Amino acid sequence: MKAVSKSLAVFLMAGVLCVAGWATPEDAQSKIILKVATQSARPGTPRADYLVHFKEGVAKRTNGEIEVQIFWANSLVHAKEALEAVQLGTSDMADLAVGYFSDKIRLLQVGGLPFAVSDPVQSRDGGLRVLEQIPEATAELTKFGHKVVGMTATASYQLVAHYPITNLAELKGKKVGTFGRIAPKAIKAGGGIPVSTTGGEMYEALQRKTIDARILSFEAAQRFKTYEVAKYMSKIEMGCIAGVNTFTINKRKWDSLSKEHQKILLEEGERVGKWEAQAMKDDDLKFQKYLAGKGVKIVDFSASDREKWKNSPGVKKIAGDWVASMEKLGLPGKKTLAVFRGE
Repeated sequence: MKAVSKSLAVFLMAGVLCVAGWATPEDAQSKIILKVATQSARPGTPRADYLVHFKEGVAKRTNGEIEVQIFWANSLVHAKEALEAVQLGTSDMADLAVGYFSDKIRLLQVGGLPFAVSDPVQSRDGGLRVLEQIPEATAELTKFGHKVVGMTATASYQLVAHYPITNLAELKGKKVGTFGRIAPKAIKAGGGIPVSTTGGEMYEALQRKTIDARILSFEAAQRFKTYEVAKYMSKIEMGCIAGVNTFTINKRKWDSLSKEHQKILLEEGERVGKWEAQAMKDDDLKFQKYLAGKGVKIVDFSASDREKWKNSPGVKKIAGDWVASMEKLGLPGKKTLAVFRGE
């Protein structure tokens, strides 16, 4: 009898909780969770804040039916593993740093040509044109089970260092952290020694002085707190050499969503991507001011040496070599370059 009374009491209590609006197991299961992997350490600059805006926008427009969970600072997967992590479903979405996958996502590397585009808005627009007009570019992502939800851009890259580097003579022989396949060629053309160093690795590399410098934008220097371990930044104005970044979702996860939810994700991805690129452009002086307040000395790089570097045989052949390497693989390198440039 006591057992029956106890079961009845539990049943009645469950009913009361449901009426009162308390969450039930069914409610918890109905919420869609989207885990997002990023190498950004924390919010505070556009490259990280766009994810927060996406999270908030999606939650609001779906009335909480979709919850976006952001895993900062490679805490879910390392940035170099994000392509496969989304493919396998370890991460539902990724703030995908395209430059780390130059052997797999090849055509979008066009956005990382040195001394070319310095405007983040222009860079993002070029990347979107490539995805819209070059089917092979989209195919390189869908091959790995990714659906593109949005695109962001990086700012023009400078040089964070332990000491002032103001000309090519001072750059010569310095170990410079880089990434991908294009950036190392540009550093080598300037006399530096390229050392592969991802965004998540550069703080420790600078701290331990295993590298003398690292190519980086003012925004990224603030975001990754390199001002704590390196007190100089040289204005080499290498352009948006980190190229564009895609914001992607696992295709199976995407297919499981309703058409309305898919529409919201695409619209929010476009909204925050457009905002991020414009903010990266508009806030450049603000980033510099912030770094100066942290004790960073921002020094000019010789204008004549920059032109010499930009027009050096090693830099000038990068675009041509890239086009030739794509064409050799059967990919439309020449057309992709023209589309990215808006020609």
